[in-house]
Amino acid sequence: MKELLTRVTRCRVCGSEHLSKYLDLGLMPIANNFGETSQEAKSKMRFPLEVLFCNQCGLSQLSVVVAPEKMFCYYTYRSSINKGYIKHCENMAKNLIPRFNLNYNTFHIDIGGNDGTLLLEFHKLLSHRMLNIDPSNNLTKVARQRGVTSMALFWGTSIAAKIYASVDIITATNVFAHLNNVSEFMTACRSVMQSYSILVIENPYIIDFIDNMEFDTIYFEHMSYWGVLPMLALCDKYNLKLIAAEHQEIHGGSMRYIIAKDDSHYTPSTEIEKVKQQEIDRSFDKLSGYVEWANKVHKSILAFKNNLINLVSQNKTIIAFAASAKGNTLLNSAGIDSTIIECIIDETPEKIGKFYPGNGIPIVSIDYIMKIVPDYIVILSWNFKDEIIDKVKKLGYKGKFIIPISEWQIV
Repeated sequence: MKELLTRVTRCRVCGSEHLSKYLDLGLMPIANNFGETSQEAKSKMRFPLEVLFCNQCGLSQLSVVVAPEKMFCYYTYRSSINKGYIKHCENMAKNLIPRFNLNYNTFHIDIGGNDGTLLLEFHKLLSHRMLNIDPSNNLTKVARQRGVTSMALFWGTSIAAKIYASVDIITATNVFAHLNNVSEFMTACRSVMQSYSILVIENPYIIDFIDNMEFDTIYFEHMSYWGVLPMLALCDKYNLKLIAAEHQEIHGGSMRYIIAKDDSHYTPSTEIEKVKQQEIDRSFDKLSGYVEWANKVHKSILAFKNNLINLVSQNKTIIAFAASAKGNTLLNSAGIDSTIIECIIDETPEKIGKFYPGNGIPIVSIDYIMKIVPDYIVILSWNFKDEIIDKVKKLGYKGKFIIPISEWQIV
């Protein structure tokens, strides 16, 4: 039987054993492992949520790996729920298609493609060949219903060996951070790439992660926290080259890495060296800055908890919006339960009627807002706050919103 939990002793990029712990958020449940009852949700198995720094290549990574089968084979996050993400995918397609001469003959693989949202935005402009490879059985079923050819599998060399068509573009948005075996991933990608192919990876960016206090994006599905420095080291290791590193606003600040084979005709952008130097100048290659940041994180968690308790003491009613993974980290690290936040609004069918892991807060549909009429709504998916606020106000809600990250704010 496969181990449920594996402790990390070597960096997944460079193999170094020189790893230093800089943040400990305590014992946490798997963020998307919802309960059928409040008690079941509260009783979910917990694991240590700690972040390590590799003193050799600079990668931040969790101290443990929970078996991917436990986290990803039934997944409750749907890409198509968020209009902001759909717009981001549309803009990506409009940017990459002319730059890399993509057309109706293009073969496009999206790894971890969820319900097919990104592929469909490209398809609107290209009517191209597309393949979604995602381990989630429920989401690949939705993708197929939307017309996207999909395989419910983990990407790797065994799958890559069965792909005989020439691959023009591989995309992996908000999935690379979910990987433990980056070697398997990169080897598989390179094996299907041609001299003209590109691999496009998007992840939350380490500088935004630190500057904006985005500690709530730490959860077991996110095994690594990337900057340009470790990405360069990774590409070099697998005979690939980073040809562009482009900052994106999505998810609180992300980096788009465009990668090609080392023998391709593509020339790396001069911006890469600038971003690399910025990370070095700001000491993102050293442990000390991360330790200082961790101290601020614990103060921020305590302040968030105390502010909510203060509102409850004034007989204010508080609910939350978006039963997201990041929200689970925030609420559980602060010890918040249903005595403080009565319920969480969500629009994902797989989540409604369930209970939040760790604290047992009920998850209800959006129409409950006007039934409860709370004084405050905590926006747990703060990266889509504008979209959420606009949506809730259109329902007739007149109360206030709490934005918890990067710092407490009431609007």
